[in-house]
Amino acid sequence: MEKLVTSVMLAASTLQLSAHRHTDTIKVQNLNEIIVEAQMQRTSAKSSSYIPTGKQKNAAQNAVDLLQHMAIPQIKINPTNQNVTDNMGGEVAIYINFLKASKEEMEGMRTADVRRVEYLEFPTDPRFRGAERVINIIVQEYAYGGYTKITANENFLTGLSSRVNLFSKFTYKKMTYDLYAGANNWDNRHIGNSTEGTYLLADNDGKPYSVTRTESLQSSHYKKNQFPVTFRATYNSEKVQIRNLIAFSHSDIPTNEYSGELTYSPNTGNGYGFEQKNPNRSNSLSYSGTYFFALPHNFSVDISPTFNYTHGNDRTEYIATGQPCIHRHAKENAYNYRIDAYLRKKFGKQHSIMVGCDGGDIINRLTYTDNEGFTNKFHNAFVSGTLGYNFASNKTSVSIDAGLAWEGSDINGQKHNDTYPFTHISARHSLNRKSMLSAYFQYATNSPGISEKSSDILKDNELMYISGNPLLENSRHTTVYLTHTWMPSNTFSMSSYGRFFGMYDRMLLTYMPYQEGKSLLRTYINDGDYLNGEVGIAVTLKLFSDKFQLYANPKQAFYKSTGMYNRTYNPFLFTAQATCYLGNIYLQGYYDSPQKSMFTASPRINRGTNFHSVTIGWAKANWNLRAMAANFFNKGWESAVNETASPYYSGRQTLIGTTCHPRINLTATYTFGYGKQIQRGNEVGEQSGASSAILK
Repeated sequence: MEKLVTSVMLAASTLQLSAHRHTDTIKVQNLNEIIVEAQMQRTSAKSSSYIPTGKQKNAAQNAVDLLQHMAIPQIKINPTNQNVTDNMGGEVAIYINFLKASKEEMEGMRTADVRRVEYLEFPTDPRFRGAERVINIIVQEYAYGGYTKITANENFLTGLSSRVNLFSKFTYKKMTYDLYAGANNWDNRHIGNSTEGTYLLADNDGKPYSVTRTESLQSSHYKKNQFPVTFRATYNSEKVQIRNLIAFSHSDIPTNEYSGELTYSPNTGNGYGFEQKNPNRSNSLSYSGTYFFALPHNFSVDISPTFNYTHGNDRTEYIATGQPCIHRHAKENAYNYRIDAYLRKKFGKQHSIMVGCDGGDIINRLTYTDNEGFTNKFHNAFVSGTLGYNFASNKTSVSIDAGLAWEGSDINGQKHNDTYPFTHISARHSLNRKSMLSAYFQYATNSPGISEKSSDILKDNELMYISGNPLLENSRHTTVYLTHTWMPSNTFSMSSYGRFFGMYDRMLLTYMPYQEGKSLLRTYINDGDYLNGEVGIAVTLKLFSDKFQLYANPKQAFYKSTGMYNRTYNPFLFTAQATCYLGNIYLQGYYDSPQKSMFTASPRINRGTNFHSVTIGWAKANWNLRAMAANFFNKGWESAVNETASPYYSGRQTLIGTTCHPRINLTATYTFGYGKQIQRGNEVGEQSGASSAILK
């Protein structure tokens, strides 16, 4: 019976299965794998946004190093001084979480906390304080805790070049406290310059004759010690940001000596030599503050005061065979202060207006003793007012501002005032999330510095005196930018750009007869125009799942000088970088062609030396180690050549230094944290003091 039941059940099951197979008419297909890829870069009229990869964040030692690894096509990083500019050399302000940070401050950043990097042109956010171009690094914020980071950097084969700094941050709720202390030491014997200059002079009868004077550097010694300390406190909430910073820096150059052979042609004798000593030291104290308040009804106000003070002692001694010794001792107290205030009102989501006022003064009290006895009182005050409008949508953004500025200088009682207008106009249009066009126009003024306006006449050598010109006029200039950014995918990005810059009736370094033609006076006048243009393209390509990255930036530059010095110069420049990531190790090669340019305010053409390097780095947990071999195909200590051509003086100056000499660099960072939740980013660093008026 059981067998019968079992047989019936099996038969029924078989019939049911057969019926099921017969009625199933759907064909079975294998589904392809679906991969969802995050968008790592995009652009709009408001900003271009980049998300760094884990490999890039792990390899980078600080914020600027991270930007170098990311190879953002709209910016360029100088390999020797780590300055961040746009592709055309324009200033790019660096912010972290909408708070301004200096290059030194970012050394302490823990790059693992970075979430994204934004590049903005004429941003509407009032916290950017009217900056034209901004990199805003967004980092993870935490509630409380802290961390300390130690950085050591040492160069080999170029003499002593050591930088060690400690950064510590502590956060509790809305308050953050930063402390930075550093020790920077240099000691090398390859610095200075060799100069061959041809002077057009007059003899006792007033007849012109030329003499070629050649200083050939044979020995030099340079030592410098610098010790900066900075403390900063920040209060940061949704509607209020308050930051106060105070910094002190001691700089001492006990040894700054040059000596060598001095020759004249036509030959007036043999065995001449020269020796120059220029030790100096300074102490600087600075303060800066930021007070931002988001007010009701879409108003906001931002006030930023700054103050800098520097006390300096500078001694110069120049000895040439058969000539009186030149002694000069300069003591200086330099101050500058500035207050920027902006009021903004936003209308809806797309319109905003801004009213701004800036004012400040640069003050120098300078005394020369020994051969030249001068007491100088300089100051250069300014006040400006600005009115601006901004329209911003996802597709189009337009910014317009215009204003009026007043400057007044007083150089030992010689007063000069200037009132002038200025304007900035920028427009950006996003074709889609991958393509953006940008245009920019500026009309503004360049103002001479205090040293260029000095009325003192100082002896530089037996044939040359130097002075400023208190009657110098300001120079107007115009700037035009055109750029196109294209990001078709996560693996490719490109920025093509062009720029025109024109400075009119510019401040110009010139040489003229002095002491009835027995010597020359190097001074400044207003003469001629300076015109500069550039066209270029920057491309970034990522391959093999972002493990291999290529960057290239070719650029053609054009220079023209009119007026007294009618000259043109059209150099080609090229930068390339390749990076490979292998787990916790990375390899990077870098090449920057010789930098070539025409000086803005002098009849000089600069021809530099190329910079190239190969870097290997390793990073894991809190450690980051890096070794770089640079300039191993270069020879000697020559870093650049400056050529001057003018009616009364022509010269060739060879700059000697360690910048382009073969060297090995070792850098190590170690970070340790404390507390349960910590904030890393926007680290404070060394600050600069007031600018000097001492003639050099």
